[in-house]
Amino acid sequence: MATYISETIEAEYIDGAQARYGYRQFGPRRGVPLLLLHRYRGTLDDWDPKLLDLLSADRHVIAFDNVGIGYSTGEAPDNVAAMADGVADFLGSTGLEEVDVLGWSMGGFVAQMVALNYPTLVRRLVVAGSGPGEPSIRPPENPRSLEIRPKVAPTLEETLFLFYPDDDEGRRVGREATGRFYHHQSGEVKTTKESSWRNQAIAIDAWNAGENSAWNRLETLTQPTFVANGSDDIMEDSVQSFEMVRKLPNSITTLFSRSGHAFLFQYPELFANLTLQFLEEDSLFA
Repeated sequence: MATYISETIEAEYIDGAQARYGYRQFGPRRGVPLLLLHRYRGTLDDWDPKLLDLLSADRHVIAFDNVGIGYSTGEAPDNVAAMADGVADFLGSTGLEEVDVLGWSMGGFVAQMVALNYPTLVRRLVVAGSGPGEPSIRPPENPRSLEIRPKVAPTLEETLFLFYPDDDEGRRVGREATGRFYHHQSGEVKTTKESSWRNQAIAIDAWNAGENSAWNRLETLTQPTFVANGSDDIMEDSVQSFEMVRKLPNSITTLFSRSGHAFLFQYPELFANLTLQFLEEDSLFA
């Protein structure tokens, strides 16, 4: 029996120019939809159902798998700009002309590039646990993180290390959060094929090296932007959030204490409340 409404929502499919896209829609079909862009290797099944329910309680939310990921066909590209092209292709196939975008981790890279390359598609932007692609402001990644990320099948303990604080409380909260996953009533769980996630890894490394990233264009990203991160993120250090807000003309940032890369699953109620307030407050940046 499903615990969360989002666990009862079946995948839908739509044909675009680049792929047959798998996606799920949550909440009432009104207003500007919130489009969710996922992390490295993440699929439709890797969103926290509790967070999905909170975000979609009173608004339309769409999660989709980009080209070559999870429920979608094709081969993932090896650069972020092409991933943004996939987002635009998906939106074009659905007929949606404007969305709010929430990108987490690598999805935050893609979200920035969608806002820059397809500005009319994006009303507001949420960048979570991510960075702008500038090596001079990005502290070296944790060596163990670099060792774990390319593994074909990381263990639960390795996954907890990547996403949550490396202490007893962090591991407890991480186990609680991950325990909410993979209980969809369909019983289906799809992963990203190795060739695609290896292409994603190439794209991430290039972005973090400053190759065709958003950093030098942030001043032109004028959509209202909410930048959020966990204080103990070992993959995308939170210092980047502050440097982004220094350059983004219409932005705010929030840092979640005692939390890691998956802070949005660690504090789903707080993150959802802040995100919805940001998206729905018309007076912001008026």
